[in-house]
Amino acid sequence: MNLSFSLFAVLFLASPAALPAADAPLPSDFKAKLQTSLTRHLNQLLRDDGSVAAMKGKTAEGNGALAFYLMAGITGEPKFRTVALALADQVLKDMRATKHGVLPIKEKDKPGGATIIGGGPPALGAYTTAVAYILHQEGGRADDLKYLATVIDRYPWNEEGWWASTIDVETGESKQPLTKPAIINKTAAIAMAAGIISGYVREIDPALAARLKRKADQCIYGQILPAQLADGFWHYSLKGTDPKDKDVLGYFMLTTKELMNLQRFNPAYREARLFAALRKAQAFALRHIAPMTDPNTGTSTSEHATRGTPKHYVVTEDLKRSFQLGLVLLGGGHTSEGIKIMTPALERFPFGNAGQEGAHAAEPTALLLSGF
Repeated sequence: MNLSFSLFAVLFLASPAALPAADAPLPSDFKAKLQTSLTRHLNQLLRDDGSVAAMKGKTAEGNGALAFYLMAGITGEPKFRTVALALADQVLKDMRATKHGVLPIKEKDKPGGATIIGGGPPALGAYTTAVAYILHQEGGRADDLKYLATVIDRYPWNEEGWWASTIDVETGESKQPLTKPAIINKTAAIAMAAGIISGYVREIDPALAARLKRKADQCIYGQILPAQLADGFWHYSLKGTDPKDKDVLGYFMLTTKELMNLQRFNPAYREARLFAALRKAQAFALRHIAPMTDPNTGTSTSEHATRGTPKHYVVTEDLKRSFQLGLVLLGGGHTSEGIKIMTPALERFPFGNAGQEGAHAAEPTALLLSGF
């Protein structure tokens, strides 16, 4: 295995017109802060014998595995790779123990009053892509990669271009009728998984890879990109509506991040249409979300904000939003503002947290360090 992870070098060898316009490269002192913070966090997750503490939540396991693996490539630290592989294998084991490969998240109410144990995106997109990336880099895991691809291929899909937001993990059926367009960040998460994993199984099962790629393309180019507004915003729903009690800017950032990951991990998506959409989204974040995020002192100015949108993102209360926004800004080349947002977040890094709070800090930090 090549721990230099040459995939990331490929990203930066693409044509200059296809790459983000940047203020400047990440300063070495800021990269040092990222690496010091993440190394300290990952080390605190390890027991004395080198094994990892129990991660709390499937997103935490998937994001944790990816963070450990990327840091193994950056630092050359063997124990990080060992832990990453252990976490990836644990996620696979848990998936195979279910009927449909979808891990349970929480109890959900169906229309009509029935209750189900629900599972699905965005967690499903996160843990399948993290595990698939690790197995693809390691090599020799064709059966497991095909299994992951099959889970995504069988996940409920509407040919108009979206996936189910949530399913009953026992029956595999969608919580809502599939005629209802999905929540955008959730369907984007499966599009990300389908698009990335399609590249990993192209030689293992060409027909399966083609199906995944076709679905991802239909979702992204047929639904998500056309749903983007002129100002760069994506609504919560593909129908162009927003619930009043949701933080719609948070869902917008997650959608943007998922599409950025798709480009990063599958070169087939480094093309003009998606780059243009992401530039618009990143510019929206710069104009409307950065000013309302610590250490900036403004309040929400976007016409898309709802009563569920905070007037201001306070780093001590919405730490994950600072990391999300920092990644979106820095990934779009808005270096100075991205560093400004990330600096107070790094000062409050949840060192040793084995749950979602730690995962939401570790994954974007690892992505930035490894060459976003």
